[in-house]
Amino acid sequence: MNTQVSVPEYTEEYKQQQHQQVLDAEVVYQWNCILRNKIKELFTFIIGLGMCMFFGVTYYFNQDVLVLYLWGGIMLIFMPVTYFLFDTDYDYKGQITPKGIIIEKTERVPEIFYKATRGMAYIGIVVCVIAALMVGPLAFVGAGAFALLSFKMTGFHKKVQTEVIPFVRDKQYRYMGYESFYQYTVCTHGYGVEEFLRTPIYGVYEVAFSCTDEQLPEIDKIIRQYINVAKETENCG
Repeated sequence: MNTQVSVPEYTEEYKQQQHQQVLDAEVVYQWNCILRNKIKELFTFIIGLGMCMFFGVTYYFNQDVLVLYLWGGIMLIFMPVTYFLFDTDYDYKGQITPKGIIIEKTERVPEIFYKATRGMAYIGIVVCVIAALMVGPLAFVGAGAFALLSFKMTGFHKKVQTEVIPFVRDKQYRYMGYESFYQYTVCTHGYGVEEFLRTPIYGVYEVAFSCTDEQLPEIDKIIRQYINVAKETENCG
């Protein structure tokens, strides 16, 4: 016997309405943590080791002092960029309301990197303009892509990602724990509506968030005041 699952019609208007209800509701609990990849330091070390090996081999075959200066300069610039930008940390803020949860992730990168990038972009624009004046319009044949990228990079700022997840009051949820990919005992947890498991809106109503092991009991207790958690799966390790 087939059971027909009642799935709400998820239009853009319905989505905006649901999200606005969550945003307008009173925040009853808030927590903060840092998202940092478990292998962040290892990744940076491997990149640095690879660069050292490359320049070491280069210097072995061409013992020019310029290679050493180039090696030091690139390491000085590229290693901080690798650490902060290639595998970015995030300041994570979660808020619980009676209507749903709000998640904000802000890039945890020193402002000097954004200022330096914007400065390099303006320099790139000036270089393209000078090239056009000296060489003529044909200069943009090779520099067109660089000029376009430079204009885009002038607006390079710290990004904030916001996610709004509404609660479904008349459905049963299953608690799910996921494997941790972060440092500082931070793990991702979630509550999914089983009836929506094989429907397009399953991810829309999956209440997923990250927190430390110490924060989880209080967060879990408050969320269960607003949704019906009928089943459990193992916590993440």
